[in-house]
Amino acid sequence: MKLTINTNAFPDVPVEHLKEMLGVLPYWVADYDMHGLETETLKDFMEKMYYPNSMFKFDGEVLATGNYKSKYEDDSVMHWVGKMQCCWGTVYFYEIGILALPMPNGEYFVTRMD
Repeated sequence: MKLTINTNAFPDVPVEHLKEMLGVLPYWVADYDMHGLETETLKDFMEKMYYPNSMFKFDGEVLATGNYKSKYEDDSVMHWVGKMQCCWGTVYFYEIGILALPMPNGEYFVTRMD
C-alpha cells in the first residue's frame, strides 16, 4: 500500500514534513487494508483505533480531484496532502487531521482525527 504525497499543492513544503503532518493515520489505514478487515468499514476501524463513538461527520464534499469542499462558502477548498488506495476506494488526508474515508456505498465519511 503506497502513500502518495501531493507535492504539487504544497511545493514549498518538504515531503518529509508533509508525511509528518499526517501522523499515524496512514499507518492505521495500511493496517486495515493489510489485514483484510473488510468485515467492518474503514470508518468503524479508524474509530475503534482512535476512540469509540468519537468521529463527527463533516457535511462537505470530496471533489473529483480529491480536494475537500466545505459546506460553508467562506471556507477555502482544502487540497489533499496525501492519499492511499484501500479496498473501498481512495482515502484522502488533509491538513489539521481531516481525512475522507471511502464507504462501501461509494460515499465518503469526512471527519477530523487530531
